[in-house]
Amino acid sequence: MKFFKTIILSLFCSIAFSNMDRIDALGGNPGFWPEDDANVFMFPTMVNNLDMIQVSGAGSETGKAMVIWGENTTWGFGFDGTDEGNDWFNLMWGNGTYGALFNLGMDSETDDAMETELSSFGLEMGFGMNTSYGEWGLSVASSSSDDGTDADQPSAFGFGLNFRSTDCNVWLFNNMLTHVHFVNVEAGDALLSDMQLYVNYFTSMPAAEGINAIFSMGFGYWNQTYNAGLGNDDLVTTSFTLPEVNLGVEADVTDWAKVRFGLNHQYVLSGSVGDDYSWSGSVDENGESNFSWNFGLGFDYGTFTLDMVLENTNLFNDPVRYITGRNDDALSSSATLTWRF
Repeated sequence: MKFFKTIILSLFCSIAFSNMDRIDALGGNPGFWPEDDANVFMFPTMVNNLDMIQVSGAGSETGKAMVIWGENTTWGFGFDGTDEGNDWFNLMWGNGTYGALFNLGMDSETDDAMETELSSFGLEMGFGMNTSYGEWGLSVASSSSDDGTDADQPSAFGFGLNFRSTDCNVWLFNNMLTHVHFVNVEAGDALLSDMQLYVNYFTSMPAAEGINAIFSMGFGYWNQTYNAGLGNDDLVTTSFTLPEVNLGVEADVTDWAKVRFGLNHQYVLSGSVGDDYSWSGSVDENGESNFSWNFGLGFDYGTFTLDMVLENTNLFNDPVRYITGRNDDALSSSATLTWRF
């Protein structure tokens, strides 16, 4: 089952090469921050608003990069240097009204001494458009692999749909974000299917000058079916979460530095694993907490920006030691650098 989950997590990852360091520090969902370039994966029409060069994962051994520019027609190219990256071609396109993403990935490895031959192939496409009532984003992906043996080889197919309305007044909120995705992985009789639906309402919180804050609340539904094959029965896991809460705050420290904070909380109203186990509360099916938070820093030098997630939050406990350079531990293992033109 771990192998299947790895495929699900990686199926839509190749063309998600936009900056997530700022968004991760603000709660992890770019849909709540429509102005951020990380929206280009959820809503490909965003590519029409971008002219930039961006490098993610700076400070680590591997990373990702992209370049986007154009006037009437916008073109973008992405490059994946991570260990999981097998991109052959990563392309973005926009004509002012529509936006599209395309990724083709493949790799192969032959070891004559071990008499093994491994290969994989992946194809991903995304399309986005704006309408009078909101923004739409659609993504479709497929992948397959072959280890050169007579064993059943895995293949996967998935799609995702995003919709965002910025004119939707419900209770305290004036924006809505909806996300649906489905992934199916098969290897002979074995299979794993995963379906998720999330509906969130969000709004900008009243804040002082130099402070931006987003608050969201909604619900989610998750259904996963797993079958190991060989005549086994399906194992079905479901959960219904209400509420799902996200809070993100970004505040100016100076005219060129920002501090960020993000919080997530999910309450499982009803959850079950097969017919024998059910649960509710602020934990997942493994009993782990559904509460999380994150911190980050941003530096703005006009057309050049630097974003990072703080993995070591000792900065807040002893800031003088870091400001004066007497720290032994790094604040972050990576950062994103962006040049806008």
